[in-house]
Amino acid sequence: MSRPKKNRLVMRSMCARLAATIDLMEESDSQISKILGYANPATIARMRAGEAFIDPERLAIFASIAIREKIRPNLHWILTGHGEPVIAIEEKKLAAALCILIQESTKKMLQNHF
Repeated sequence: MSRPKKNRLVMRSMCARLAATIDLMEESDSQISKILGYANPATIARMRAGEAFIDPERLAIFASIAIREKIRPNLHWILTGHGEPVIAIEEKKLAAALCILIQESTKKMLQNHF
């Protein structure tokens, strides 16, 4: 019996959410690749292009990476799009951390457009 084909739209959506989460981190794609155990950033580049998604073992490692020591990636959001992109390591710090991330993202967008 053959395996069902993957839904490319679903995979691209998951890849986009994973890429958005990586963008919140201070580490480069190369550094993230090393943390996840890849020899080079090619898999991260393929994920950013929506061509491939990381395997479950590496996804579990990714979920444990702290972002600015206050938050970590929310796998539920990465996989489904439901919920928040990050989870507070300590719930009290979530709102403050999200405000900082929004400010930094806005600053980067403005710098890139002007």
